[in-house]
Amino acid sequence: MRHQRTHLPELAIILSTLTILGCSLLSRAPLLSPKEATERPTRLLLPTFTPTLPLQVTISIPPTPTETPLPLPPTDTPISESPPTDTPVPAEPPPTDMPAPPPTEPPPPPPAEPPPPTEAPPPAEPVAGAHGVIGKISFRDGRNTYAVGEKVFVKIEATNTGPGLLPFGVLGLTTSTGAFQTSWSSGTIASGDTFTHEDGLPFPSAGTHKMWLSICFSSKEVCQGPDGDWERFEPGLDVIIQ
Repeated sequence: MRHQRTHLPELAIILSTLTILGCSLLSRAPLLSPKEATERPTRLLLPTFTPTLPLQVTISIPPTPTETPLPLPPTDTPISESPPTDTPVPAEPPPTDMPAPPPTEPPPPPPAEPPPPTEAPPPAEPVAGAHGVIGKISFRDGRNTYAVGEKVFVKIEATNTGPGLLPFGVLGLTTSTGAFQTSWSSGTIASGDTFTHEDGLPFPSAGTHKMWLSICFSSKEVCQGPDGDWERFEPGLDVIIQ
């Protein structure tokens, strides 16, 4: 009896609390009209949803490779560290039925350039002879070609390089044909002076001939005999007669 009395106040408190909560909820509910209260609510049919089955993808997982231990070589066989040498493969010979290519001829060498023309050496300068005289002749007209019988004119120069006055008996022109022509007689040349004169003679035949200056250093009379002191001066002139 003592135990039931103790729980009565607690039950009264719970019932009081539930009553208060129910009144509160009724006050918050919307009021319905008499028509709405009598009408039965219509149930709306919602569309059904058919769930799509997920696509099953089969993924094959390769097996995990397992390391296979390699067999070890026998301990009594040494292992060579040098890499193996490749054996060269011999080249295959070309087929015999194919014609050989024609031999290629080397290109002809370029034509050789002609050598440059060699310049004619200048005539030798005359030097003083036995009597100290430098004698020379040159073409007066600047040409060395003449016709047969045409007179070839030259300039005569005779320079005395010795001391004192030098006399001469005959001064003239000598040719390779054996002809001689007196240009001056019984003259003198002072030391350091040059005797000059112009003279000429014809050639009777065609060909290349020679002409020199000749001086006799004796008297005129002696020069006309075999005892005259004659001197011929080189190099002379080449004359072409056509």
